[in-house]
Parts: sequence; C-alpha cells; structure tokens
Amino acid sequence: MDTIRHTTRSSPAGPQPGQARLLLYGDSLDSLAYLAAAAPHSHGALDDRRARTMIVGIRVPDTNHPRQALRSQLRAAHDILTKPLRTHPLVRHIFYIVEVPSDSPTPDRAVNALSAAICAHHAEIEMRHGRDICITGIVTTCRTDPEALAERVDQRVTTTPLESHYATSWDQIAHRSIAAAAAEALL
Repeated sequence: MDTIRHTTRSSPAGPQPGQARLLLYGDSLDSLAYLAAAAPHSHGALDDRRARTMIVGIRVPDTNHPRQALRSQLRAAHDILTKPLRTHPLVRHIFYIVEVPSDSPTPDRAVNALSAAICAHHAEIEMRHGRDICITGIVTTCRTDPEALAERVDQRVTTTPLESHYATSWDQIAHRSIAAAAAEALL
C-alpha cells in the first residue's frame, strides 16, 4: 500500500467552506481521482483532527489467488487505520474502495470477502474505540466513474445509514445511491 494521503472532499470548483475533511489512505486508485483532485497539499494537524471520513484505497493485484491477495490487503488496511482512529475522534465513516482487475471473473467473491472483513472491523472499532461508525466497502474496476463514485461517497456521508456496515460492487450503485442498494439487500 502507498503512503497516507490527506485531502478534503472536492468538486470541480474546489473544496467548499464547512465541508468535512477526508483522510485518504492506501493505494492511489483512478476511481478516487475525483475525491483527491482539488485537494490542498498541505494543511495543519488541527484540520486533520476535524476529519469525519476515512477512505482506504486497495488495489488487488492480478494474481492466481485474488481472494488471498484481497484478504492480505484488507488486513494491511485494517492495520493502517488502527492508529488514525485513535487520533481522529470525529470520524464516523470509513470507506474501503477495492479495485479488482477488470477481467476478474468473480467480483461477487470480492464483495463477500470485503463484507466479512468490514463486519469484523466494525465490531472491533465499536468495542475498542467505543463509537458508532459506518463502514462501507465498494468493489470497483478501472471502468468505475470517479465523479459518480465521489457523489455516492458524499451521499453516504451526508445521510444517516440504516446499516452499520455494507459491502457492494460498483455495478450495484452505478445508477443509484448506496442507501438504496443497501435497503434492497436488506429486503
């Protein structure tokens, strides 16, 4: 995984006053480009402490054992977030954005592995940190629209989700909100 990157939620006009900061960790993904595009390259530690959302980019390498690679990457992402969760008390949303190779035959398996990992991570955060956090996992490919993904993240952050953790693929949320996809999955 790459180094930690800090940014603000951005739009073509740049960050707006009062917007919550995003903390980006992990791999640089094309699908996260819109979120990081207009971000300032430097801001103070006080700004970081106001962060309400953490996003972890995970690129699954093209290997013969993609599920094992994904599990390994998810463990690394979990380890990356352990310390920042202690130092960012306002964080209420965590996103795992997992990019699989576009020719991956089984994105559903990636969603299942992601779902199990974020369920365990959610339980641990509530137990260790004593706070309610929503964790969302999205399996993407190189065909994911970065602007639409940024919109889905914004919708998720600005609404109160019914579920505490949810994993899905980009195909399921490409034309609707994460909340709508999650509600359908609950039915």
